[in-house]
Amino acid sequence: MNNNSESSWKTLSSTVVHRNQWFSVRQDTVIRPGGVRGEYNVVERPDSVFIVALDEEARVRLIGQHRYATGTYSLEIPAGGSEGQDPLVAARRELQEETGLVAAAWEPLGRVQCANAVLNLHGHVFLATGLTQTGSDEQAQEGIVEQRVVPLGQALQMVRRGEITDSQSITGLSLAAMHLGWVRFE
Repeated sequence: MNNNSESSWKTLSSTVVHRNQWFSVRQDTVIRPGGVRGEYNVVERPDSVFIVALDEEARVRLIGQHRYATGTYSLEIPAGGSEGQDPLVAARRELQEETGLVAAAWEPLGRVQCANAVLNLHGHVFLATGLTQTGSDEQAQEGIVEQRVVPLGQALQMVRRGEITDSQSITGLSLAAMHLGWVRFE
């Protein structure tokens, strides 16, 4: 495996062709690794956070919502944009907004690149424990139509059966299972 940190891409020019409150699209004129001139479009957005909220019985909180881009219903772990905040601050905000929960303990599980062929987005994955329900959330504004509390093992089976297909949720649940020692590396 080549871990060379130098890129063989060369950027000749860069222009933002679209911008709104959530993201911008940058269009670059480049020389590709093979020496051919071309165009590359990159969606730029602030980092995101993904939260595996785990209760004392090793159950996770999943939220359900309809995703416009794919036209599908999606079960996911709580997540959202950092809005420029520190990732932990953003994770606390997103967990409360989407589930009404606050957590006494937070552990970072890792940082991931989300769709790195088209996005510059990094995701910060957290494990939240010591959960307390506040009764205050913003589910209606967020488009959340369902919450489920399922054992972590069942959530992993849901991934395997294709019931959870959101890649960030799959990553978060997998990192939590590894962190908890449910996955052994030999």
